[in-house]
Amino acid sequence: MKTKLFLITASCLLFSLTSDAQPPNNFAQMRSPAAQQAMKNGMKTGLRAFWDGRGGNLMAFGLMQDPNIRAAWGVSDEQYQEIQSMPQRIGAEMQKNPEHQKIMEEMQALGGPAALFGKNVDEETQKKFQDIQARMTALSMDIMNDAVSNAITPDQKQKMNESLLANMVEMPFVSPSMYEALNLTDAQKQQMETIKKELEPEFEKNLDRFADGWVTLASKMFAELEKQGIDNLGKMMEGQEETQQEKMRAMQEKMQAIQKKLMEDPEYKKIADELLSQGQTFAMQFNTKMFDVLTDEQWKRLQNLIDNPPEYAKAFGKKLKEQRAASEKARTWQPGPNSWRPGDAIPEQYRQERNERRRFPRTEN
Repeated sequence: MKTKLFLITASCLLFSLTSDAQPPNNFAQMRSPAAQQAMKNGMKTGLRAFWDGRGGNLMAFGLMQDPNIRAAWGVSDEQYQEIQSMPQRIGAEMQKNPEHQKIMEEMQALGGPAALFGKNVDEETQKKFQDIQARMTALSMDIMNDAVSNAITPDQKQKMNESLLANMVEMPFVSPSMYEALNLTDAQKQQMETIKKELEPEFEKNLDRFADGWVTLASKMFAELEKQGIDNLGKMMEGQEETQQEKMRAMQEKMQAIQKKLMEDPEYKKIADELLSQGQTFAMQFNTKMFDVLTDEQWKRLQNLIDNPPEYAKAFGKKLKEQRAASEKARTWQPGPNSWRPGDAIPEQYRQERNERRRFPRTEN
């Protein structure tokens, strides 16, 4: 799970660093206070996309690099080629987007990225830039999300959501849209929105804690990269890769290797463990409330997905477990009494209580 968390944030980082409105990719500059704030805002925007139901497609985009995942979800070679070429096409589409053009004009009016990451930028200008940067990241993610959504079929989307539900214990973040796989009624969708609104303050606190922790981990990572003679993102991704997706994969592999080394640092490991624990605890809060929204039929279906996942969900789970295995040995964190435990997608006490309630079946909410 920790490795998966790291790869998600690495993907968000690449997404932010390739945008016109983002900081320079020199790692020394990226450790400046202004750059760290920009990264924090970009990371919050990226993870908020999952909370708002727009992140699943972006995660699917990355996972489709694996031919086993593509085969399990029924993604054709033609679809994959279309999805693989999206970053280049989206870059061109961004240039034509009126909102993008407006953002870039505002950016230039502030002096451009180089000036904004200097040492003497006043607080008001920094706040304006942070707003621009957040809007640019959100726009980029919206365009990417829509592009992936248009490239996959409803059946493939259903398989993706069922795969997420079946492997929710492996997910270190909350993705409410995965419950769409259970064919929620309009009333249930409204209840889900009510739950989200109720948990919004706690979500924002977790988001701030996560972003702060991530910036600390990223700074350590940048310092380690510089020790290895890699001082900018271009060097990190240089080689024979031709597509943006291949560049992302190369960057993720290098980051994963560096993370493995950094896990030997007690401070780094402590922060990473705390981030994982916080994410799982919040996920438990949301999911337990969502379980109560489900009809008995939906509840039975969810349990079956978790206990007896279909082959396409097994393939997805296998990939997540492979990504987790590398970091498990270095892990010191142990789940608390209210945290998700490995292999325990539904807390056993809740499962027993909910199944006891099935003596009084309900089909509507």
